[in-house]
Amino acid sequence: MIPATPSTRAQHDRYQRMLQAATAMLASGGEDALQMKELAERAAVSLATLYRYFPSKDHLLLAISQSRYENAFRRVSAEAPRGATVQERVTSHLLREFRAEQRDQRLTAALVRVLSDTRPEYAPVIIQTRQLYLRVIEHVATGGAPVDAGLRRRLLIVMDVFGAATGRWLAGVSSAAEARFEIRVGCYLLREQDGEPGLL
Repeated sequence: MIPATPSTRAQHDRYQRMLQAATAMLASGGEDALQMKELAERAAVSLATLYRYFPSKDHLLLAISQSRYENAFRRVSAEAPRGATVQERVTSHLLREFRAEQRDQRLTAALVRVLSDTRPEYAPVIIQTRQLYLRVIEHVATGGAPVDAGLRRRLLIVMDVFGAATGRWLAGVSSAAEARFEIRVGCYLLREQDGEPGLL
């Protein structure tokens, strides 16, 4: 099934209620706690309405991921840059993001899993979500200024390092301190953008 897209104000309100209720359920109990019937009750919608927008739990998780990056972009667009250099700004942002992931580990695990899914039908949403994430990181890096091709390539590598560090932490392979170290090392690639010798 192709998920429906909200168009009216009332539909958008119901859609947001479903996302918010699902996020709370995931944060408190993980994927096992996310039961569609209970979610419909919490969001005050019918089960048919829930399934019209989210034919499966994975569709719901993908929608949560996309919504979170949309919200993140609005948030960073309204903030003053934190740090004097590209490396400092991106490092600070990613370490804050990792702290947020630690606070909601069950939610993080669910979203990381679905964004790693290789099913072709999920690819368009996963690609769109990754593009949103890149927009967030680009804005953090430059404060909204244009991003050249060289910086974009480095930011994509940094994003991959961050994702790998998060994955190892979730799997229990590395500690939170080790993940933070890996994130900082990944951001070292951005020194070249700040006029210092880089690794590439």
